[in-house]
Amino acid sequence: MTLKTLIVSASLLLTSICVNAQVGMLEYAIGARLGSGTGISGQYFYTDHHVFEGIVFTRWKGFSVTGLYEHHMQIQDVKGLKWYMGVGGHTSFYPIASTHPDLGKSFAGNAYFFGGDAILGLEYFFRSIPIQMSVDIKPEYNFGIIDRLDMTNGGISLRYRF
Repeated sequence: MTLKTLIVSASLLLTSICVNAQVGMLEYAIGARLGSGTGISGQYFYTDHHVFEGIVFTRWKGFSVTGLYEHHMQIQDVKGLKWYMGVGGHTSFYPIASTHPDLGKSFAGNAYFFGGDAILGLEYFFRSIPIQMSVDIKPEYNFGIIDRLDMTNGGISLRYRF
């Protein structure tokens, strides 16, 4: 069930990116994300500085879907290198709650979370090949069974840029 839901979520993200490409968007990128979970990342570059990012990833036998608005800023002396910060939100589902380290063994049933996210990172775009690489930290505040700040999120993404 989790893999099926991840595939559907990823398909919706890809469809959204492709539909936006048809209406004249500047650029977009899609690729893999590794870190606190494993998943995919898609970006829509509204302008050079305004980027929307969607992340779908798995961990603890569940999955999470995150949407972020990011502001990218060029680092003066290094062409292709930008730093960025942003905010957004997420929703998460864990079908076997006891695998989530914060829920404990006594909880039975499904665990749902939603919350707010922040992101801070560095991104480099290799212009000779349409590949970009980024590294970030992504703290989030979860609401649901347990309300808490999670500072362990972050990742490295490798994307193909169109």
